[in-house]
Amino acid sequence: MARLIRAEIYKLRKRSMTYILLAIMIGFIVLALSIMQTTALTSNGTTITTVTNGKTIMTTIPEAATNVHFLQDAITTAISFAGSIFGLALAVVLMANATGSEYSWNTMRPYLLCCESRLRMFTAKLIAAAFFIISGMIIGVLVAILLGALFTAIRGFSWSLDSGLMSFTGHQLLNFVRAFYVILPYALLAFLFTVLGRSVAAGIGFGIGTAVAESIIVGVLSLTHGWLAKIPNYLLSINVAKINSLSQSSATIQVGTSTQTPSALHAFIVLAVYCIVFIAISFTIFQKRDVTG
Repeated sequence: MARLIRAEIYKLRKRSMTYILLAIMIGFIVLALSIMQTTALTSNGTTITTVTNGKTIMTTIPEAATNVHFLQDAITTAISFAGSIFGLALAVVLMANATGSEYSWNTMRPYLLCCESRLRMFTAKLIAAAFFIISGMIIGVLVAILLGALFTAIRGFSWSLDSGLMSFTGHQLLNFVRAFYVILPYALLAFLFTVLGRSVAAGIGFGIGTAVAESIIVGVLSLTHGWLAKIPNYLLSINVAKINSLSQSSATIQVGTSTQTPSALHAFIVLAVYCIVFIAISFTIFQKRDVTG
């Protein structure tokens, strides 16, 4: 099993698409944080009004001075990007490319014939893809930390390790896990349609298309009443948005409003059920398909 996982990791590491997706992610994070920094430095600042001895005094504090925690903001923003439609799209492309290219290159047939079992090969592909998705998220956070430290130093501020560091770190680790969790259903959906359609395009199209289509469906159903209005609570997008809201992130997947927002426990359970169903269907198709077909 370990040999298969290493083989899958090696193949993904050697593909140019992996590095293209990584470059896109890093470029997007650098651009977004640079815009945030530029906006903060060029802002007119915050005006504070004080009254002393009957005289009104208005003092303007530069925005750079009112936002001295840019390093923490950068980390929070990078993690929120991972759980947004942007991170979801990159994960879908990686997942579809990891398996679909085997079909397009006609290497799936000899690969299956050489493997000990299809279950091990199936599991190895999922583990390798998950490894690269998590690695990409970690690299994104590291880039955000470097930029945050750079921009904070440019402002002329310094920071110290205080008692709140552990609390902040724990909170961001939890947000990191949430971001990965909301990516999983769409990545596994892409994997399902990649196996079903034996094509990279099928996986990417259905993986990203589902996220877009659901936003429209939820918006329409939110205008209805009765049991129709409850359907969005069992779709992917509304539950992903609920989990993202726990992180209080600004870069969540936007969905239509619903009369009854599902609870956090409901959202976690629904997404878990989707993940299990997608894996089960994918493996069933993968296991029963004739290798000569």
